[in-house]
Amino acid sequence: MGMIDKLFCPKCGHQPASQTVFQCTECRSILEVHVNFGQLTAADFQRMRQSRDQSIWRWFGFFPLAQRSSIVSLGEGNTPLLPATRLGEKLGIANLYLKNDTVLPTGSLKDRSNSVGLSVAREWGFKTAAVMSTGNAAASVAAYSAAAGINSVVMVPAGTAASKIIQARAYGATVVVIDGSFDYEVAKLYKAAVQEFGWYDCLSSNPYRDEGKKSYAYEMADQFDGESPDWVIHPTAGGTGIYAMWKGYKEFLSLGWIQRTPKLVAAQSEAAAPIVAAFERGVPDIEAVIARETVAESIQVGNPASLGWRALAALRESGGTAIAVSDSEILEAQALTGSLAGVFVEPAAATSVAAAKKLRDTGVIGRGDIIVCNLTGHGLKQPEAIRLTDKEFTPIAPTLDMLRQQIARFEIM
Repeated sequence: MGMIDKLFCPKCGHQPASQTVFQCTECRSILEVHVNFGQLTAADFQRMRQSRDQSIWRWFGFFPLAQRSSIVSLGEGNTPLLPATRLGEKLGIANLYLKNDTVLPTGSLKDRSNSVGLSVAREWGFKTAAVMSTGNAAASVAAYSAAAGINSVVMVPAGTAASKIIQARAYGATVVVIDGSFDYEVAKLYKAAVQEFGWYDCLSSNPYRDEGKKSYAYEMADQFDGESPDWVIHPTAGGTGIYAMWKGYKEFLSLGWIQRTPKLVAAQSEAAAPIVAAFERGVPDIEAVIARETVAESIQVGNPASLGWRALAALRESGGTAIAVSDSEILEAQALTGSLAGVFVEPAAATSVAAAKKLRDTGVIGRGDIIVCNLTGHGLKQPEAIRLTDKEFTPIAPTLDMLRQQIARFEIM
């Protein structure tokens, strides 16, 4: 049973009297939840691995939920770990794997977090959940709220891909498009609204929903049969994935369920790379930047104030690194992932592959290293990123001669 041992501040150690407070009243840091799992044994690891429940909830004992009856699940988790031989050959990496989260229920990694977060909301009796998002979290919160029987309100900045707004609306969410930047105008309004209306906050400032991404570590430990890869590369906006993955690996290490941990890599767009900048400067916390336009809109965050510092700590503790990639590198990686591995990812998801290429080209990772690239969102989240010519949409006459010409144009043998 995933019993909460304590809710505490990782900076000053303060423990609030209420478990529904998310921010430290002493130093304003986001609180962290500690789950009591010390009673688990190696036999429990094997039992969990063999469970018929293949969702993240087979790892129930590691999540902050008291009752299984509170679980809100759409079958998230246990996503494929694909050996990407042809893509690896192109990148010069002999042991490349793709952790394919594009197949999650709403098409992105956010389902890991929101299954846990909305389960807690249901257990506590909340009626409305809310989130501000550049798209993927909006759809995920809406879907899991619908499954939980909870109303949802999502706020997105103007310019968010229409496909993501439509997806959130399809799940019954109240979608509000805000004319302003995500990090400032949208954030200011969202914070005021949560306080005014008493909504359940589904941002990364919620320590309960953050626990869901620990499941990355649990699943890879299972899929590698108790071993760990050398590197795990993760597309990064606010830093939750990096921080939570590291926490999951350390939990398994403390139980003796794995013998070593991987080095973690935060992959960011050059247009929004505050974690990379802070890592390179060697400072303990991030400084906000103005996020510029980027094709990787799902990770277009310039001020990861909630968990940026914890992501930095995880990168350093793991012996990993942080790297920024350009839009052209991201689009190249997206095309290669589709054409050589058969997985259609949104540009933000492709940053992990772009980072793998860059790290291999610079010799940071070796040819024989075992590399996992987390693919965090489906390409249909942002289909307009694939630019096709008018000729590709123009119909041809139904003759073999015209077909030969078309085949020749696309160099099909």
